[in-house]
Amino acid sequence: MDKELLRTTETPVSRIPPTPPEISSNNNNEDEVQPEYRDLTIEPRKPPVRVRFNPPIEFDGKTYSSLTFDFDAMTGKDFIRAERTFQRLFKADKNEIAMPEMKHLYHDLILAHLADVSYLLIQNLERRYYVPLRTEALKACGSSPDEEPTKA
Repeated sequence: MDKELLRTTETPVSRIPPTPPEISSNNNNEDEVQPEYRDLTIEPRKPPVRVRFNPPIEFDGKTYSSLTFDFDAMTGKDFIRAERTFQRLFKADKNEIAMPEMKHLYHDLILAHLADVSYLLIQNLERRYYVPLRTEALKACGSSPDEEPTKA
């Protein structure tokens, strides 16, 4: 999981659940143990990613000078749709169990959905466009690609 996306505050959590009041040996409310919780720290929303093509690319009779990807606008349904499409399109080897999150096709489907283009366009991008976009898709899926060094 991406440590930046799902950072938690360090709060000790009781491993023994509190005794319900009706079973408690002492019925005083002050002796009841209240459960403790850890709060997830959610990163702030980021602006969409725009990729500009120089020179513009042509695919399926259309010319594209840029594509925009709003990863933070994705919902759980978007991931489910990408997984279903992946299962329909991906042909696993004889002894292979495909995990969508590990395959380029799954990330291509997510990118294509966000930009409202064919996944084949994404697959035909030059390396200089494809690799950074796939890295962004990996982050959106909760993976932790090598992060850039922090400046001290």
